Amino acid sequence: MGLILLVVIILITAFVMVHSTQRKSGGRFKEMTKNNFGHKIYSAIEFQQPIIEIVGPQLDNSVSKVVNALLVMDTTNTEYTYAIMVVVDGIQVGYLSDEDAEKFLKILKDKRLYEDTGIEVKALIYGDWGNADQIANFKINLNLPNNFEDSEIK
Repeated sequence: MGLILLVVIILITAFVMVHSTQRKSGGRFKEMTKNNFGHKIYSAIEFQQPIIEIVGPQLDNSVSKVVNALLVMDTTNTEYTYAIMVVVDGIQVGYLSDEDAEKFLKILKDKRLYEDTGIEVKALIYGDWGNADQIANFKINLNLPNNFEDSEIK
């Protein structure tokens, strides 16, 4: 009986953990210009290993890959006043700057979307595999203008 109870508790815990980390999309940013990736994500340098997981094995010297990203509030981050994660395929690859995060939260508020709602946007992962002193040198740009608060959500 004790073993069955333990298995049930483990299954319930796993179910709650999986469903609590799922993020829902509240829409997507309207592309300003097709494949105009002008908005830089500066914290991507701290996330080189997760980015490598997304781009896959080294086949060429450099990488240029367009992906769908989700911008969503990170409620567990205590380092930033407003922490907005950039997530690709369920993997966190960076944060918006504090200034951009504040603008993003205003967009959510103006659209009456919840803070746990993500907004989809096209992203470009590009860079190279680095050298002996550096793991990799990948960067991420979003298909948004530098002042993305002017962007539309559809």
